[in-house]
Amino acid sequence: MSKKIFVIVGDNLGLSREQIDYEALEILKFPVFVGETEYRQSEEHNAQWLISKFENEKVVAKSSTLIHNEIADIIERNRTNYDLFIHVVMSSGLSAASFLAAENVRKQYENIVPVINVDSRQAVNGVGSVLLGIIDLIKTNPNMSIEELEAACQQIVENTFSWFVLPDLNYLYRGGRIGKAQSLMGSVLHIIPLLGLMGNEKEGIILAMGKARTFRQINTMMMEQINVKMKEKSVSTIKRAITLQGYGDKNKEAIAEFMEKLKTLPCNEIIHGKGGLVDAVHYGPGAYGVSILL
Repeated sequence: MSKKIFVIVGDNLGLSREQIDYEALEILKFPVFVGETEYRQSEEHNAQWLISKFENEKVVAKSSTLIHNEIADIIERNRTNYDLFIHVVMSSGLSAASFLAAENVRKQYENIVPVINVDSRQAVNGVGSVLLGIIDLIKTNPNMSIEELEAACQQIVENTFSWFVLPDLNYLYRGGRIGKAQSLMGSVLHIIPLLGLMGNEKEGIILAMGKARTFRQINTMMMEQINVKMKEKSVSTIKRAITLQGYGDKNKEAIAEFMEKLKTLPCNEIIHGKGGLVDAVHYGPGAYGVSILL
């Protein structure tokens, strides 16, 4: 008999709810603090709102971790109607506290209902890429055992790769995702850094993938690295690509050029992701990139 599976994910996934074709899903909203005031993603308080504040008011924003009770509440409300819960969590290498909260909830319910916590080793659209891969898995293999599902989810994680162009690394630094020395790299040397989250790297940390003087060079570098990764994995066609964009008007020409380049890749599906409030905290104005599932 097919399992009834409920999926949980945080809203740092680079997708809107309308872009996820799965009914039994709930998206947790990360708390975001601008000064002392807490905000959650809404029509009013979104990525564009925060980017505008960054550009015009020079505010400092920070995000908080997922809240244990909010995760547990989702399971409590739905546990009588579902056989299994899968929680897709951002990389534990970037937020150990968020993954720990998810693990504590899993332990709380281990004798009540099974919960699989998937460490995506990703952030933003990379989380979205892992999520959609797992939803594909659920739809096509409804009779897998829990052990088989866990192993298959891990394969999806290890075949997900993301590249990010972040013009100002200070946003990542203030958000605690990289060290100060790394944040100074671009501003001091006047270079554009290319960063990545590689699903086959167990640490799940942001990696320096290269640097360039122009956005045209960085766009070419991204395309070359995607092709190299496809060859490494002996893959001729990308299963899905999710773009990262929507953080203000900065770098519009560079983003448009990259999106055109992306169309030349053999890919079953390209989804133009939608950045959210919590993503904007760390990525800042003009950020863009792509996540692929091989």
